[in-house]
Amino acid sequence: MHLKRLSLLATLLLSLGLTGCGGDNLDTVSSGSSDNTGDTNSGDTNTGDTSDDSYTATFDTQPRIIQRGQTVTLNYPLDRITPSSLTFSFAITGNAVAGVDADYSISNTSALTFAANSNNATLTITTYVKEDVYDARTLTLTFTDSAGDEFSQPFVIPGNVYLNDTGITDYSDGSDFNLGAQPGGDLALQDAAYGLDVIINPNALANAGGDTQDASSQFYKNSRDVDIASQEYKGKAGFRFVKIGSDGMARTANSTDYECVKDEVTGLLWQVKSTTNTLTNSETDPTLPAKYQMADEQLYNAANFSYPWEASALSGVGPGWHHGSPNNNNDSFTTNTDPTGFANSICGYHSGYGDRDFDLYCASGSYANETNFLKVCGKSNWVVPTVEQLRSIMNYEQVSDYSTIVTDKHALDKTFFDCAAEDCVINNNGVNGSTYWTSSSVKDSEGLAWCVNLQSGNVQTCNKQEYHKVLVVSSNIPSEFLNPTTDDAE
Repeated sequence: MHLKRLSLLATLLLSLGLTGCGGDNLDTVSSGSSDNTGDTNSGDTNTGDTSDDSYTATFDTQPRIIQRGQTVTLNYPLDRITPSSLTFSFAITGNAVAGVDADYSISNTSALTFAANSNNATLTITTYVKEDVYDARTLTLTFTDSAGDEFSQPFVIPGNVYLNDTGITDYSDGSDFNLGAQPGGDLALQDAAYGLDVIINPNALANAGGDTQDASSQFYKNSRDVDIASQEYKGKAGFRFVKIGSDGMARTANSTDYECVKDEVTGLLWQVKSTTNTLTNSETDPTLPAKYQMADEQLYNAANFSYPWEASALSGVGPGWHHGSPNNNNDSFTTNTDPTGFANSICGYHSGYGDRDFDLYCASGSYANETNFLKVCGKSNWVVPTVEQLRSIMNYEQVSDYSTIVTDKHALDKTFFDCAAEDCVINNNGVNGSTYWTSSSVKDSEGLAWCVNLQSGNVQTCNKQEYHKVLVVSSNIPSEFLNPTTDDAE
């Protein structure tokens, strides 16, 4: 038995060890193997058994996402035709629930059957749409060969995907952005009359022919949810935010003891920034390299820290850039023998956790890797967001009227994303204080990535060597499904 890579997918060549007359218990049958090149005389890599009752099947072990409402057929080819039917047992694990009224159904729940005079077997999985499922469900097929070795293919069935509305609840005639009634004629059918901002918000203005409020919606907001003075406040318009503490548990809207924010509409979890952290060069001898220290090592996610773009272990594709240690721009923070070894002129990390088993730099992807190492808010699948993920928490009403920028400053809900003591979304450390990285490289332009200006709401391209801020996001998709092989960003 051996591991082989075919067509860029990780596949395992399993020796089924099935007799010509079929068998249910593979552990009682001898094991053989082939390299799956079509040459069945290449010899046995395990036991030396090259008898005719040995077959090799190819199994795809690549993690795979099956969207709800989909039917997929999984193929399991043999290295040669079998003269009689063969049966191979497998087990199903995971939290997905079987049944047509649940998450999925599968053509066979315990056996994979190769028909006589064939060299292929199939399993068919059908998933079902369920309105009340918001978390991802997992499903793993585990095959055990005659040698007792197990080989698994994991699947994930996502929860329902809902999108936030824009946050626009006022009407405009092109000069006044705060009209209480929708104009007619060519100015009718405005954003404020449609979507979740109306449907789930009891304080929405008259919609003038658009959508109507729906108290039966699972995301409907009652009077306390929209009252900024209430501990149950969920945010403006159709947004539904909840503060989350370091222990992963919910906090009240007026709490200052929180590190993350859960978006109940999209299911995404966001890490928030902390207050400004000072980076000081403690080296007094100007002829020696600088030795930077953070004023507070706990605040590695400080609002004023910025980073070049680089892919993380779980997201982002393409070449990147990083800013290393004070002594060498290409060196990483690899040891904690020097207490100043985890900071430089633009960012810092907590040296008290010791050495990491990964390179640590001042870079967007490295920051995401660190949040996974620390398991922020109990999660270990943090990534730099895509463009659409970052846009999903933006309230465009706060940037639609540029005369209000001095007051609103940015497009995120200040109750949830700002610090109580200062503005932690836009910290004006230079001209890039309002620009945040996404994980998406620009297609056909390896040196560029997409970024978002949270002050203007603009999506733009940025050179990967520029220094910008990072918000990381965690979804309900397991981390093994996140590592990309391609980037289709335009």
